[in-house]
Amino acid sequence: MGNSEYMNTLYHDLCSNSPQTVSIDIPDSMGRGRISQTTTKQGVVFSDWEMNYDTDMNVQGTNREEYIQLMFCLNEGVSWSIANEHQGVSIKKGESCIYKGHGKTEYLCYRKDADFRFKNIKLPVSYFEMIMKDYFGDTEMDAYEKKLLTGISKVSITPYMEHIFHELKDVTQYRGGLGYLFLESKVMELLAVYLGEVLELSILVSEQVDISRTDKDAILEAKRIIDSQLAYAPGCDALARKIGLSTSKFTKGFSAMFGQSVHAYIIDQRLEKAAGLLLQSELTVGQVAAAVGYAKPSNFAAAFKKKYGVIPKSYKNQRRLEGK
Repeated sequence: MGNSEYMNTLYHDLCSNSPQTVSIDIPDSMGRGRISQTTTKQGVVFSDWEMNYDTDMNVQGTNREEYIQLMFCLNEGVSWSIANEHQGVSIKKGESCIYKGHGKTEYLCYRKDADFRFKNIKLPVSYFEMIMKDYFGDTEMDAYEKKLLTGISKVSITPYMEHIFHELKDVTQYRGGLGYLFLESKVMELLAVYLGEVLELSILVSEQVDISRTDKDAILEAKRIIDSQLAYAPGCDALARKIGLSTSKFTKGFSAMFGQSVHAYIIDQRLEKAAGLLLQSELTVGQVAAAVGYAKPSNFAAAFKKKYGVIPKSYKNQRRLEGK
């Protein structure tokens, strides 16, 4: 085989073996939007849903038992009911949920003139169980599976999760098996982050940490308060009052549970959120700084460079160039 023929064959194989995204546009007669889906070698399905319908849209479908569903609500909230169940399920903007398919029909109504944006990840149960066996001991596996495979668990979407979503767009930079490898790495990263959130550190916090269950729950509530109002997070004294702990007990307990001070955690989460905004939005660096709680762009730039190694403007421009 000649060099030219070899290179042509290689190029063809790389392109044909790259992750393929299938997209379907919402018909103009129904509204506007697009649904996109990409599948990995392991059968993990990534979906993006952006929809706005002209009339109320009632849909139904069977939630297949061989998948674990992770659903992330980025805009309008939604509710759905399950056949033969007495209560429905709902998630609102900024929330996510994880649950195992039940094989029953689900009924859902998309309200007219509402902007719906979801990200959905379907993990084959067999793949999830393989990961559990490869990385966790029996006690950990029992705790994870009890929490994840029975009922529905909901957690807030964190800046770190959003950052992973934005990075998923970089898959177009890779060809052939590298593209699938990149997707699988993001599955693992997101799953690790999600497991930590959904279990609320009940496993990850060492039993040697001398904090009562009541105080742990209070500190976790403080974390949720911080995550929900990141740009205007209350100070330590105010947070301690909200959760009914002394400031000293709260700050020491937070550091013991999360491995960093309250202040360091807030800064880290703000910068994760900022990185995501720089990647996905048209906001200026100054607007991003304000959106994550920095009054002075210069302070934001210094903190950002310390974490990511470049100033925000360079980070934004660099990722734009890479995406072309």
